[in-house]
Amino acid sequence: MIAVFSRIGRASPSRSIAIALAGLAAGLLAACGITPGPSEPPVSAPRPPVVGEPPAPVTVPVELVERAYTPAYLGDVEPLARIGVLLPFSSRNSAGRGEAAQLMRAAELALFERADGNVLLMPKDTGGTREGAASAARAAIEDGADILIGPLFSDAVAGAGEAAREAGVPVLAFSTDEAVAGDGVYLLSFPPGEEVRRIVDYAFEQGATRYAFIGPATGYGQVAAQAYREAVETRTAPLDTAPVFIEETNEDGEVVRSYTVDHEPGMVSEVFYTGGVQGMTEAAGRLASVGVETLSASEASNRTGADWTPSPSSPFQAVLLPEGGDRLRILAPVLLYQDIDPLVVKFLGTGLWRDEDAAREPALQFGWFAGPDPEARSRFEGAYESIYGDPPSRIAGLAYDAASLAALMAANGMDFSRDFIESPDGFVGVDGLFRFREDGTIRRGLAVYTIRGGEFEVLDPAPARFDLMETGDQTGFGTGFDAEPADVEPDEPS
Repeated sequence: MIAVFSRIGRASPSRSIAIALAGLAAGLLAACGITPGPSEPPVSAPRPPVVGEPPAPVTVPVELVERAYTPAYLGDVEPLARIGVLLPFSSRNSAGRGEAAQLMRAAELALFERADGNVLLMPKDTGGTREGAASAARAAIEDGADILIGPLFSDAVAGAGEAAREAGVPVLAFSTDEAVAGDGVYLLSFPPGEEVRRIVDYAFEQGATRYAFIGPATGYGQVAAQAYREAVETRTAPLDTAPVFIEETNEDGEVVRSYTVDHEPGMVSEVFYTGGVQGMTEAAGRLASVGVETLSASEASNRTGADWTPSPSSPFQAVLLPEGGDRLRILAPVLLYQDIDPLVVKFLGTGLWRDEDAAREPALQFGWFAGPDPEARSRFEGAYESIYGDPPSRIAGLAYDAASLAALMAANGMDFSRDFIESPDGFVGVDGLFRFREDGTIRRGLAVYTIRGGEFEVLDPAPARFDLMETGDQTGFGTGFDAEPADVEPDEPS
């Protein structure tokens, strides 16, 4: 059975509904923004989620039912499902506070659209720390929470997870650090590994067999690099190639190690950098030292990037750039300056590439990256903006899906069990298909995009079912949401 969170069309909620929701958001966030602990009235919502059994994800219309704001005391309502919402409302980081506000709004919207009248949101302030998250989790559990959604970052998830495990309460957290998942803690996020594996699969299918990596020496960069190495090895190791003698040199060109491998390695070079332009330039120079294939002016004029095919003579045919925003817009032309030409070497990326400013960077035109299904997300963004007046952040959909899933569990006999959460059929949410593995990590159905003329185009659509995905898990059905905060540093494993 597939639980469907996505929607078609956009309702035109009355102005009174918009005002009620906006007032509700302001009241909740004001109550949560100062100190951890019990907040002002939780949120109740009127409409149960939609459950269906289609052969592919389906959608249902948005219906924001008008109903007065309900205070914390709900009289004789039984059973009553309580959802603890753990977010950094009083974080010392202003971007973190802003992200918490948007996540909270998205959770409220989910309850008004998807939940029954016996579901409450109980916001708790983590303060953006491990200790604060543990305290917030305990406070929510003492208030009777059946499930916790949040926190946002890895340290806070670790703290909340310890308290939740002791009480046997499941957690749907938003961190990308898979080290904090497991034993009842589930990561509803976009870990870079999922996107990296998807884009490597696609590049290999297009004929690329030699890969390079250039990325930041951060937790996010290290996780992306490890996933990239593993994906490249998985794809290229079975190729029938002759043994290869390899010499590794230091920065002075001296051979420091030599050995023979039984096949040509798919991973040709891996370089990291710290800092900004200077660090990127030095790293790009080290990458270019492996060898580059240059085009004459006439050859370049006959290529567009859309007609790319892997060059047999290029030392590496594809390179991963796990950056986003301004840093991506700096890194891509730095590679071009070092003669790493995107007309020869295909630039690959993660979901961080989905940025309108980055899409206008000429060096990124016709690059490829993996990300969520755009259709369901556009519907969520429309509903959110029509209520709150501003577009949602990149990860606000995570809170919408977490609250929707919690409401679905309440509607299914108050079943907050791990068996329900780990259903192999999965769920369809704001950003498409997803399901949770037993270890708490997430499996997603992702699309492959290219950038053309400053616009994002789908090259390979997201799968409708997990059993249509040729790699990774064998069976299943699911869908999810969006990745790192647009205005917050990518969550890095601690």
